[in-house]
Amino acid sequence: MQYSNNRNNPDDTLVATFKLHAILNEGKTAEAGRPICDDMEVVEIRAPGSRNSTIQPAHVRSHWTSDQYGGDQREVTYAERFAHQYRQFKERAQQTKTGTPLEQVPFLTPARCSELRALNVYIIEQLAAIDGQELKNLGPGGRDLKNRAMEWIAESKANAPNLQLQAALEAERAKNQVLQDDLEALKVRSTAAENEFEAMTDDQLRKYIQNATGHAPQGNVPTKMLIRMAMEVRPARVA
Repeated sequence: MQYSNNRNNPDDTLVATFKLHAILNEGKTAEAGRPICDDMEVVEIRAPGSRNSTIQPAHVRSHWTSDQYGGDQREVTYAERFAHQYRQFKERAQQTKTGTPLEQVPFLTPARCSELRALNVYIIEQLAAIDGQELKNLGPGGRDLKNRAMEWIAESKANAPNLQLQAALEAERAKNQVLQDDLEALKVRSTAAENEFEAMTDDQLRKYIQNATGHAPQGNVPTKMLIRMAMEVRPARVA
């Protein structure tokens, strides 16, 4: 996609808002036994008069542009595309963080989360580490809140091996269920094939086997054996 540098830039009508978005870090989550998120810069783009919006990572390619002198193609990220809005965002942005968002912690109410965010506490690890005057700023019950945060982190870490084992067991169950479903489907197909061949005469079975393998059964082969031979060559014929 090409964007021109003329004065009638369609981006001028768009509303681009940069923000930090919490992304689950699966590796760190499995290790800690609690949700661990990394901050990622994203941009939300809205068009005037539209109820819809699109959210994109700030530093992925938005489009290609051509150098006005050499003509070389280069990528333009969303942060570069909306450079003015991105610069405003960076000037007011909080420091990025990695940890468990307050909303993921069961003993914190939405109101309490809002109070903590107003004090620049965004993740449970910050709450557990807070001390001194900053702890006093939490008000009555602040020490208990810090202790609960520390206990919750410790319990989560202690339970991490159990959670990993549970995840492994669930994955194994899912795998076994797929195998069981495949086996049941195979049984259904096998039964259908057997019913199909049981309705055939010996001559029809011999002809079927000959068409599938290139040679007919030799000698006086019992009907049940002909049916089994036909079923064995059937998958290769229908594959």
